Amino acid sequence: MTMFSRIEGGHVLLTNRGVYQEADLYRRGEELFASLKTGFGRLLADDLTTVPGIRWKAIEGFPFVKTPFGPREIIPEPAEQSQSRRRKLRAI
Repeated sequence: MTMFSRIEGGHVLLTNRGVYQEADLYRRGEELFASLKTGFGRLLADDLTTVPGIRWKAIEGFPFVKTPFGPREIIPEPAEQSQSRRRKLRAI
């Protein structure tokens, strides 16, 4: 059992002192994480991560929106039914 769920097709571009590398994208709850050599780094707002010196530049293969708490998955709103069904009541 794992605490992180890999996002299929999701990748994040990371940079550390001008060196760019691609990493797999993971989710834990509503938070997004990048796979690193020895673990995971959480993606924060303003392209920062929880790992000192490492910033994220882009996310591909996954719909997201930037929030003050970091990138979050775009959750589609349920489509409203065009006609609501009404139940006919009969008098007894």
